[in-house]
Amino acid sequence: MDAQTTQTFTEAVAPIVLVSAAGLLYNGMQTKNLHLSDRIRAMAAELRMLGLAPKRRAQVLAQLPFFRKGIRFSHRALELIYLAILCFILTSLLLAANIWIGPTALPAATRAIFAIGVILLIVALALGFVKMWIGLKTIEIELGDTEGR
Repeated sequence: MDAQTTQTFTEAVAPIVLVSAAGLLYNGMQTKNLHLSDRIRAMAAELRMLGLAPKRRAQVLAQLPFFRKGIRFSHRALELIYLAILCFILTSLLLAANIWIGPTALPAATRAIFAIGVILLIVALALGFVKMWIGLKTIEIELGDTEGR
């Protein structure tokens, strides 16, 4: 294998590291999403219970819109992470294609796709951050009647 081919393989593998990192981020976000889903289902079941205290009913009803908003942000973040992974894989394939097509194969497109992947990850992280802030609202509501005890 000549030096150019080795260099091209090295460059093509680099985006795969970001695929791995994005995959770990996805797993963490998916776990949080599943927890949110379980919490929403538990609260909905609680609302269906006969004899639920009016104060508790009000708490649950106040929290559910925040949980709904949080799960939407989480879902969007997961979609963006998927797209980022796709961008990184495509970048890797384009870099590997340089072996067969030559070193001038779509360098601007390759850089642009890689940059789009990074931007998608940044936006996904921002959405995850917003979801955390929304989650704090539900905690405030849940603990609202415990203060002063």
